[in-house]
Amino acid sequence: MTTPEAAPMLEIRDLRVSFPTDDGVVHAVNGMDLTLARGETVGIVGESGSGKTVTSQALMGLLKDTTAAVTGQILLDGQDLNTLTETQMRAYRGKKIAMIFQDPLSAMHPFYPVGAQIAEAYRVHNDVSKRAAAQVAVDMLGRVGIPDPKRRYSAYPHEFSGGMRQRAMIAMALVCEPELLIADEPTTALDVTVQAQILDLLNELQDETGTSVILVTHDLGVVAEVCHQVVVMYGGECVERATVANLFKNPRHPYTQGLLASMPSLAGRSERLRPIPGFPPSLLALPDGCLFADRCPKTHLVPDDACRTRRPILTGLDGHPSRCHLETHETHETLQSTGEVAR
Repeated sequence: MTTPEAAPMLEIRDLRVSFPTDDGVVHAVNGMDLTLARGETVGIVGESGSGKTVTSQALMGLLKDTTAAVTGQILLDGQDLNTLTETQMRAYRGKKIAMIFQDPLSAMHPFYPVGAQIAEAYRVHNDVSKRAAAQVAVDMLGRVGIPDPKRRYSAYPHEFSGGMRQRAMIAMALVCEPELLIADEPTTALDVTVQAQILDLLNELQDETGTSVILVTHDLGVVAEVCHQVVVMYGGECVERATVANLFKNPRHPYTQGLLASMPSLAGRSERLRPIPGFPPSLLALPDGCLFADRCPKTHLVPDDACRTRRPILTGLDGHPSRCHLETHETHETLQSTGEVAR
């Protein structure tokens, strides 16, 4: 794993994404903030429907020219990607920012050879001949560990195994050496051996290129393996942000504590797993209070029923913020006197 440089390469400021539907407006992402340094890997974790993938789609500009309303700033090397048109965004997509999709079989065109698709992705941003692009694609297939890359260049996506398709998807994403790589559940549906190979490959390629990585996943074990920092999302909000070491050692938000408690252990423990009860809130009608209140075992510890009546803010003085009234109350003892946590 590379050691990130100090200068931020990506800054996300108050990102909000909503979708109009027949039943009302779906508030998929609500005020997301994130800073990513060069060479750094950040994990975004949470249950299905927490806003992880929508955040990734907004970063890639895939929601442009759709019914989605996207506000806030997405600053990549100072350029706000949210202000670009779809035509302007195409110059960035693939060259400056690329994405590994969750299902490579559906992300690749079924009627074209895998190598030809990688070569075409390269030619979009580089003025080279088809033969030169084909050679780059063959080299890239070999670089990501696909055996006999020259022969595999002409194979179709359905002729690859799941692990090989994921490697080919990584090759397509990295062929133009982007500054930022978004990996959306890159190890989902793969067996554990292939998962480990894919994660090792991402680490190796990051060491070689210095690419920054956003890893979208529901697997905290994967986060512990490859990430520098982690963002925990729930109900479209960031509820906790910390370095990986701090998050696993001292999880502060009850939702994060629940996620960790529901993970199986390889240490030989015999205790039963403790799943989080209940269901996430509807993004069509978010409650006034904490979005996790109905599932939280600690609401009784916060006075004045604040968890159900006032939305907590993301706060923390030591680089480990948490969106929890209890954290604010225990740390600053101002819940009853000022009401600032419910602003």
